[in-house]
Amino acid sequence: MNGRSTKVKPGAKVLKAASLREQVYEHLRERIQSGQLTFEDRLVDVDIADEFGVSRMPVREALMQLVHDGMIESSTRGFILRRYSDQEIADIFEIRRLLEPAAAQIAATKMTDAALKIMDDAIHAGIKASNADDFTAFLRANAAFRGAWMDQVPNAQLIAALARYIDHVQVIRLVTLSQRTVRDDVMDRLRSIHDAFRDRDAERVGDLFREHVDAAVRAYRTYSKPH
Repeated sequence: MNGRSTKVKPGAKVLKAASLREQVYEHLRERIQSGQLTFEDRLVDVDIADEFGVSRMPVREALMQLVHDGMIESSTRGFILRRYSDQEIADIFEIRRLLEPAAAQIAATKMTDAALKIMDDAIHAGIKASNADDFTAFLRANAAFRGAWMDQVPNAQLIAALARYIDHVQVIRLVTLSQRTVRDDVMDRLRSIHDAFRDRDAERVGDLFREHVDAAVRAYRTYSKPH
């Protein structure tokens, strides 16, 4: 693989000895979720350890946790973003279609004004990022919207299961959200979802989430094929 080694950005030196693995893990996970790691990048434990100013052991443990989570995989020259087969992606979408609407309906019954404000701000940030073709900022806004409603769900096990499969679709985001038309459609859907949350209309929220997942499937099938 002719990839490039990806460096950890400044700010990582605030690590505390008691939780080095956890902090390296969270930092790398955030980079993956925000689109800062692409299929051309590779994560090398020595480089990351040097950047953090720590030994290789906590970095290696964090990388292996990301492998266990299904977010990255080992290669001959470091760790790379995991690629999923078409069947695996279909399976992930099927699980999301079962879990996400159910979780969102629960969130609708617990929704707070503070969460609605976060989601509204995230929509505006997403539109601004899309207009500027700022892919990383767009993914962060999308994640902020998702995090706001998921925080309203009291069932920790449901959220943990859902979060695992949401993390696995980074390959889908890299393919689909690079397209302006897809980003515009996502923002329109999030606005409708926000309005349904605001009305505490759980049934409508569930329907919108099913449509949202189905739209992601269609977009992936469209843009994952060679043109």
